[in-house]
Amino acid sequence: MEYAYDNALPEQLRRLRALEELFDAGSIRVLEARGLQPSWRCLEVGAGGGSIARWLAERSASVLATDLDTTHVRAVAGSNLEVREHDLLRDELPDEAFDLIHLRLVLAWLSDRPAALARLQAALRPGGWLVAEELDFNAAIADPHMQAEDQALFGEMVRAHNAVLGLQSGFDPLYGRRVCGDLAEAGFADVACEGHASMWRGGSAGGRIWRTTIEQLREPIVERGLASPEAVGEALALFDDERFSSVSPLLMAAWARSDAA
Repeated sequence: MEYAYDNALPEQLRRLRALEELFDAGSIRVLEARGLQPSWRCLEVGAGGGSIARWLAERSASVLATDLDTTHVRAVAGSNLEVREHDLLRDELPDEAFDLIHLRLVLAWLSDRPAALARLQAALRPGGWLVAEELDFNAAIADPHMQAEDQALFGEMVRAHNAVLGLQSGFDPLYGRRVCGDLAEAGFADVACEGHASMWRGGSAGGRIWRTTIEQLREPIVERGLASPEAVGEALALFDDERFSSVSPLLMAAWARSDAA
């Protein structure tokens, strides 16, 4: 399994910024509800563009931000924010070192989620919090007010997206509905979960996410016969157009405590 997006590409930075624009407020609300304290040590896994790592560093004693590719998160490193290249399935973490661990859109990419969750649980201090946020793409449905051909085109792109990521990277596009159960099975305590969806429109952050995502997946989508080059081109133009509107994928936020409380 490998991550499908290249952080060195300009469109990936645009994609990360759009994800932050849409999802950071919800992530922050869930993190604040865990009782974040200035004395806490925090771990941000898959830090991406670094916005949540920076937010945590402004409110806690120290933050370790990790990613397979730290191209963009390096810019937010500071006196209490360490940035480190790290593979959750291969590289160790210190035992009982963190009061709070957050990861967003990470677990769905991993080939061995139980091993990853066991490593994260071991890295939590007794009673520490894990917050994991994951998407369920089954909710990504076109607005019925769109033209029928545009609805069909969007549905084709969602199916192509889900299929190519599953084939190419082992990504689970429905993992959002499974994350809460996986935390419970891993032995975490006080497991709970909530979901959030919104309408994504052309030219807005939601449209930019779809455009920059399909731009990066264009070649494998066409090569695998999941959509024609013409259909992909039409979809990219649609995502910039104000006539595009769809329900977003459902973002499920699950939280739980270390079982050593």
